[in-house]
Amino acid sequence: MLRKAVGGMVVTMVVGSVVGTGSVEAQAPTWQDVQVSDIEGMHEKFKALAGAFDESQYDWRPMEGVRSVLDVLGLAVAEAHLFPTGWGYDAPPTSEPGFYEELERAAALSKADMLRELDVSFDFLIEVVAGMSESERMAAGEYFGQPMPVHASVAVAMNDMHEHLGQLIAYARTNRVVPPWSRGND
Repeated sequence: MLRKAVGGMVVTMVVGSVVGTGSVEAQAPTWQDVQVSDIEGMHEKFKALAGAFDESQYDWRPMEGVRSVLDVLGLAVAEAHLFPTGWGYDAPPTSEPGFYEELERAAALSKADMLRELDVSFDFLIEVVAGMSESERMAAGEYFGQPMPVHASVAVAMNDMHEHLGQLIAYARTNRVVPPWSRGND
């Protein structure tokens, strides 16, 4: 066993073979599996925060000219629906055809509709990323017009969505809304 401190955390690695497989590599998830798991985790957190805010707080924004809670949730929905269009997929028929049009549609939803739409949009994104073949992941794609392989665009898109999740967490804390997954840890 090898222990190494990384960024203040101790990481333990088992060196040797894994019973029944002959290698540690056989047990490692694929990059695609990691990305799908990450999207599933973001889905749960966006939805949990959307449910934790009172609907009267959806219009709150930290200052003029900055996205509101509803705007950030709408952005998550729009991105989940439309990022796959840069990877060669059609947007779902329920979404608006352009990014700003979809953002406007999603940012006008009620709390109940937003909770449903978070499920629909993230389920769509998860289905797309989970269903990609290796050749589709390696194909040319784009991220907001910038050319890059699809697998890299997925990673950049997830990074962008994590930024918005962090923004929503900050909004929650500012409004004394405790993220449901951290209750009892404060």
